[in-house]
Amino acid sequence: MKRFLKFYTLALLAVGFSSCLSDENIEDQEYGMINLEANRIIEIPSATATTALPLEDKNVTINLVHVHLAANQTAQEDIQVTLVPAPEKVTAASTTTAPLTLFPSNLYTLPQGNVVTIPKGSRDGYLPIVVNAKNLDPAKTYALAYTIGNIDKSGYIVSGNYGQILAKVGVKNQWDGVYSSVAGYVQRYSAPGVPTVGDALNGSMAGNSDVTLTTIDANTVEITGLKWYGNTSNIAGIDNLRATINPATNEVTMTALGNASLRNIASAVNKYDPATKTFTLNFEWNPTSNKREITGLVLTYKRSR
Repeated sequence: MKRFLKFYTLALLAVGFSSCLSDENIEDQEYGMINLEANRIIEIPSATATTALPLEDKNVTINLVHVHLAANQTAQEDIQVTLVPAPEKVTAASTTTAPLTLFPSNLYTLPQGNVVTIPKGSRDGYLPIVVNAKNLDPAKTYALAYTIGNIDKSGYIVSGNYGQILAKVGVKNQWDGVYSSVAGYVQRYSAPGVPTVGDALNGSMAGNSDVTLTTIDANTVEITGLKWYGNTSNIAGIDNLRATINPATNEVTMTALGNASLRNIASAVNKYDPATKTFTLNFEWNPTSNKREITGLVLTYKRSR
């Protein structure tokens, strides 16, 4: 029985220390196994962080990097943690489908340099960065990477697992996001005034997959993901479909970089309702040959992308 109780006690201790033991330096016994609660570990809790700034002409301060003191007690003194830039990590994280741009230093300022202060009585400190989104390219995702460098006080240990971060910054206008396909009808024509009959692509767009509206500039979004009737495949022939919104009237002008003939249907509604975050759109393309048109398209905001 004593042997069983000893085993059970050890098991409970193992569970209690599981979060601490996940750190590589503890696994390597660099910290030792005596009085674990006395260890004061400096870490960056999240390996990635993403911030989307509203596309407007004003300086905004954001907390780019969060530094945390993992300890039994809050900081007993101000702790200054110096972060080391790691641009190679931005390059390594950039991919063809999700490219990253190393944030040019002339587009932001760091009021505290690369130093994060964890104030006395707290466990957390932040690296503030000041950015004016008007200077950023909405087509790009900017990024900075850091690792923990120097700690100005003794008795603190840099985490072996949580010592670096990739911080991304982008810009979005007010219409950017993922939208539900609430209503709409797509129709193809074999000639002007001659709608196709028995065409499986013609029909309602209600309930089709969500579409994505991506910021192009302060008043323009690119629409991707529109599908034919039945949600079968993406609508072709209108690459780089764009909606430009007049913020004063909420009127929308439809264009497509991949098809210069795409235009609003005359006298039909093309408007954004800010109260419901809903677009109502009517547009056509190839009007003098095999016309295609989308009428009564209703897209309602669902979530951020």
